[in-house]
Amino acid sequence: MPAVAAPRVLFVGAFPPPGHPVFGGIVSSCRALLNSSLPRRLQLDLLDSTQISNPPPPLFVRLVLAAVRCVRFVKRFERRRPEAVILFVSLGASILEKGAMAWYARLRGVPAMLFPRGGAIMEPCRKSVWTRLWVRSAFHGARVILCQSETWQSFAVEVLDFPPQRTVVIRNWTASPALLAIGSRRVPRSEGPVRLLFVGWMERDKGVFELLEACRRLQGDCRFTLDMAGEGRASGEFRELRDRYALCDAVRLRGWLGESALQSLLSECDVLVLPSWAEGLPNAMIEAMAAGLAVVVSAVGAVPDVITDGRSGLLVTPRDVDSLYRALSRIIKDIQLRQTLAAEAYKIAARDFGVETAVDLLVAAVQRAVED
Repeated sequence: MPAVAAPRVLFVGAFPPPGHPVFGGIVSSCRALLNSSLPRRLQLDLLDSTQISNPPPPLFVRLVLAAVRCVRFVKRFERRRPEAVILFVSLGASILEKGAMAWYARLRGVPAMLFPRGGAIMEPCRKSVWTRLWVRSAFHGARVILCQSETWQSFAVEVLDFPPQRTVVIRNWTASPALLAIGSRRVPRSEGPVRLLFVGWMERDKGVFELLEACRRLQGDCRFTLDMAGEGRASGEFRELRDRYALCDAVRLRGWLGESALQSLLSECDVLVLPSWAEGLPNAMIEAMAAGLAVVVSAVGAVPDVITDGRSGLLVTPRDVDSLYRALSRIIKDIQLRQTLAAEAYKIAARDFGVETAVDLLVAAVQRAVED
């Protein structure tokens, strides 16, 4: 009996060329998929939708680029006629862009699968009827919504009015073998300052100023350093405040780091701090857990689906400096707590967030969509 050919899939995601100056969670996620068994199990036609710069260009430029990508999508679709479409979705204009692509695929009789990669749209949809309407309209071009977590699945069903059977939970898969190897070899440090790490956009809504204020309060009675790996629109203001607070020695700005440099930093640090105002399920948290770091993160989005406060990490209230300060003070001063949280976080990452587990679920979802 002849082997069944793998489904042809037009995959719109972040596939920048080597040396492209853009970093972020979607880039890491897509890179991990391409390095997995996925390209052997699906016939992938990749369409890059990576933004052109960090920070993002002005809205008008983004809209023009989105229109260009939509034209490229239609041409690629008609020339190679996929059996399914996978669309990674970010926020704002990305929802409109990928929603338009999903609707085109639907009108042409091809199932589209939207995979939202953030959580910041949830609260605006719950608060605003207008936001809920346009987001719902964009998402309903898809046959299936792929969800990072049970929280996203509930949002898709309860707010976006998607049938439960057309949603699939596929957890983040950035617990790579390389990071898990770092975690498995980690020897807890008992001497020297505790090394804190932030990874992500240097933006106000990532909680970077609350983090800086917490560090200002900590510097009198805790031994610590903080490495900030990332860049963004708040970088300049953050640097000025750091200098004003006399934190230059304790708080180090690293900029965006390549994969090997970031892995090296993860191996050297003890605690990831991510005090965002909103998230989906942050890749940086999963990567840090895999590398054996304890995590201090805001209780937003799908984070509480993964982290149990006091058992596998410390959860803090977003925009609350006091909550963040107390959690950091506690984890810096209590080495036993730090080690216990890190060990439990590593177990969760190894069990639930490997790439091949996600690939199995993604391939199965594509095959079901093609067969329906």
